[in-house]
Amino acid sequence: MKLSLNDLLPDSLYKSPAVSIRLTDTVGDAATLLSHYLESFTDSLVVIKDEKPVGVIGGIELLDGVLKNPTSDFFDNTSVGKMMNEKLTIITKQTKLSDLLKQWQETRRAFAIISNPYSGFSAISARKMLEIAIMYGDVMTISEIPKKRAVTFNNNYTVRDIITSMFENKTRKLILEQTSSFISDRIIIEKIVRDLNHLHNIKGFLDMKASIFKLENAKAISENSSIQDASKIMYEMLSPYLMANDQAISPWDVVMSLKSEKFVR
Repeated sequence: MKLSLNDLLPDSLYKSPAVSIRLTDTVGDAATLLSHYLESFTDSLVVIKDEKPVGVIGGIELLDGVLKNPTSDFFDNTSVGKMMNEKLTIITKQTKLSDLLKQWQETRRAFAIISNPYSGFSAISARKMLEIAIMYGDVMTISEIPKKRAVTFNNNYTVRDIITSMFENKTRKLILEQTSSFISDRIIIEKIVRDLNHLHNIKGFLDMKASIFKLENAKAISENSSIQDASKIMYEMLSPYLMANDQAISPWDVVMSLKSEKFVR
């Protein structure tokens, strides 16, 4: 698509506020915020220093830290500044969609911020891009998305196994074998924050079994469904994930399909 984001989203470009956190706040503070916002309308938290954005922190950074230090000390005594990713994508309303998708492919993070008319920043995430797919996605079907088999796990997996598999397979979701149930980085972070009190008085977290988590369900969809219909379904889901036969479809997959020449250019 050669059109700018302002051309494509003239009425909603600034409607998703960026959720920020200070450089000096703790990872525990970040985890608490992410348990509420991850995958809702934003993919990450914007790290602020002296009122200016200096980085980003999300599920990737938190799970990486938990693998290295699975204790409450990590959440209580590690600053956001030590864990953040400095590669924060900042765009303007003139940024072309094709250029944004290229940047996201390079960073492997579907997240950017844009200065808004209210003296702040708005978030541009994969969920926001689904709005474009909803408008123009009737020209392409799910079957035309490059096939990607679901990465699976079973109940014998430990938390360490699950997180390690996510990193090795570059995915934020794993499907429970022979089911449509899945685990995501948000589910893991929610468990740590809401049920395990940031791992206070918890030993051996990484050795716990997968059964400690309450899974969510992917929605089944026909491979002949349009990108438009798939996007409408995902847009309404708290944790968007679809299955077409044995093919896993995430918002990332749909957003990357916008590069196709079939879409308006």
